[in-house]
Amino acid sequence: MHNGRPLTLIGAIFALVGLILLGVTLALAASTASFLASAQRTEGTVTGLTPRTTTSRDSDGYTRRSTTWYPTVEFTVDGRRYSFQSSTGNNPPAYRQGEGVPVAYDPDDPSDARISTFWSAYLAPVITGGLGVVFASIGTIVFVLGRRSAKR
Repeated sequence: MHNGRPLTLIGAIFALVGLILLGVTLALAASTASFLASAQRTEGTVTGLTPRTTTSRDSDGYTRRSTTWYPTVEFTVDGRRYSFQSSTGNNPPAYRQGEGVPVAYDPDDPSDARISTFWSAYLAPVITGGLGVVFASIGTIVFVLGRRSAKR
């Protein structure tokens, strides 16, 4: 019988998506680790919080708004001031204006800087890795069930 073919195909697609996400995770983690390994460290100060509001409509037709706060950080290297906005935002805000934060920056280009905490540095790889594990696991299980069903 051909009852297992759709399950096998769906499982294979899920597993493939999971493997792609795990590959993206490795690339993101390697890039971040490489940056942090060669980066210089200093202390910065949160000089502002920029809100970004997204609007979505749920299945009931209600509009939902969510605001995420992105810190702007200023730091000094060799007497020169640099400023950057973090690519990681939070709701509620993870930092307060005036708060000190660890900063990692490229010594050849101090304008290339990031907040040097685990979550700021590795949030993207953690998310893609988690999704990759879920997709690959579900895909593998569904694939195996489909193959077994096809053999019957």
